[in-house]
Amino acid sequence: MAIFTNDNKQFDAPNSNGATIIAAKTKFKGELTIECHIHIDGEFEGNINSTNTVLVGKSGVVNGDIIAQRVIVSGNFSGSIDSECIEIMPNGRVEGIIVCNELYIERKGVFIGESKIKSKIQDVKTNDKNKD
Repeated sequence: MAIFTNDNKQFDAPNSNGATIIAAKTKFKGELTIECHIHIDGEFEGNINSTNTVLVGKSGVVNGDIIAQRVIVSGNFSGSIDSECIEIMPNGRVEGIIVCNELYIERKGVFIGESKIKSKIQDVKTNDKNKD
């Protein structure tokens, strides 16, 4: 199983059971908990909780919160992201608060908001608990 982006990059999914696609001109509103990859080319409003990759395609528009292993944005995202790795591709746009260990912004990618390093936040939370 693999996911291909418009620039023909391949994302292998050896342990996944497939991928979910929200096609262009499709609107989805609600909360989604998912274990396989998800590719969004339509509009999504709500929360996504994934143990895998969330890919916002070039025509994708997402408003809400994402918790995922990896997030790749080629379209438009507004909200908050908590992920190990976030990639903003050329012409991708992210507005909001992101928490991650790795952040990649390609040329012509746009990020407007606040970013925090995930490991530092976990260290602060652990230190606060130890003080009590």
